[in-house]
Amino acid sequence: MKILLLGSSGLLGSDCRDVLKDEHQVIAPSSSELDIISWDAAIDSLHKISPNVIINCAAYTDVNGCEKDDYRIKKVNIEGPRNFAQGSARYNSRMIHISSDYVFSGQKGIPQPYFEDDPVEPVSAYGRCKVESEVAVKENAPSYIIIRTGWLYGKNGNDFIDALLMKAMKSPRKTVKVVDDQVGSPTWSYRLALQIKTLLKTDLKGTFHATAEGYCSRYEFAQHVFEQLNIKTPIKPCKLSDFPQPAKRPHNCILENRLLKNLGYNVMADWKEDVNEYLEKYGKDLIKEAKAKK
Repeated sequence: MKILLLGSSGLLGSDCRDVLKDEHQVIAPSSSELDIISWDAAIDSLHKISPNVIINCAAYTDVNGCEKDDYRIKKVNIEGPRNFAQGSARYNSRMIHISSDYVFSGQKGIPQPYFEDDPVEPVSAYGRCKVESEVAVKENAPSYIIIRTGWLYGKNGNDFIDALLMKAMKSPRKTVKVVDDQVGSPTWSYRLALQIKTLLKTDLKGTFHATAEGYCSRYEFAQHVFEQLNIKTPIKPCKLSDFPQPAKRPHNCILENRLLKNLGYNVMADWKEDVNEYLEKYGKDLIKEAKAKK
């Protein structure tokens, strides 16, 4: 299968490239080689490559940065997916588009999860962009899969674990404050890439949730990371309201992989099991990198 992978240098995209390259022909242009916001560039790439599948991992994911009324941010997050969705119809390609838990308000009572058919109600500009990108894909791509996920971490990106270790290595004795009123499912980007690999073997169409099984607060996530890495830096719970930010965050980010489970295609693992495996493989390197950056 010939796959055009967009956003291959990012957290999820890099894992998708590594997971898929042995069984598929993966074409993974950089952002300088293919500007996804250009209609002409998008169509030209599809004409030259003629992919069976387009996987769109490209996005501007700085939640606070999205609050700026920035023309290019909206172009990348909305026009880019629309360009390739329209192009997929022209060149008979299937499209897999990555969306987010931030399409929901997060106001459901914890631990009630969000299901695929729950109404979207974003509370931030980033969430609104993701909703618009979903609409663009649904309206223009004849064959598509939209994957909503959240709380991603992995070896090729700046994520929550990286930020946590940076704080701990910079001031080992200084208490790290982490919010305990935002709850979700820490999801390993490698595991999600395996889920995408599984979905490529199906003819499914629609919107699917794909996060790790189980849930925790950001504070509990941080506690678990410190325990696994034997980091003694003190950690203290706080509230989202203690850190005023330009973008509002949903409190409940729990997604239920209901459709994947019902159809027998769910490969997502328990969040603690994946975090443990990830830290066992990369923990020492992550600490070294955090120390080098402090």
